[in-house]
Amino acid sequence: MTLQTLPGKILDNAHHTLLLMREDAACHAVCVVNDSRIGNVRSKLGLIETIASRKLDHGEVAFDGRVWITLSDLPRPCH
Repeated sequence: MTLQTLPGKILDNAHHTLLLMREDAACHAVCVVNDSRIGNVRSKLGLIETIASRKLDHGEVAFDGRVWITLSDLPRPCH
């Protein structure tokens, strides 16, 4: 499954960023926990879409049907 963010469907607030993503005819709510280490979600849409797609494929969906993305979901840099 490949999710894509719908244009104009990004809502930022103090605690998380809500994105509405679509795959074919299905729409999914994706929440990214705002953390200074994640940075600007809009600048990382490709990465966020990839992570959300993977999580949805593996059934990693919250009780309310949303996909939540936190800092622990982002790839860690190699040292």
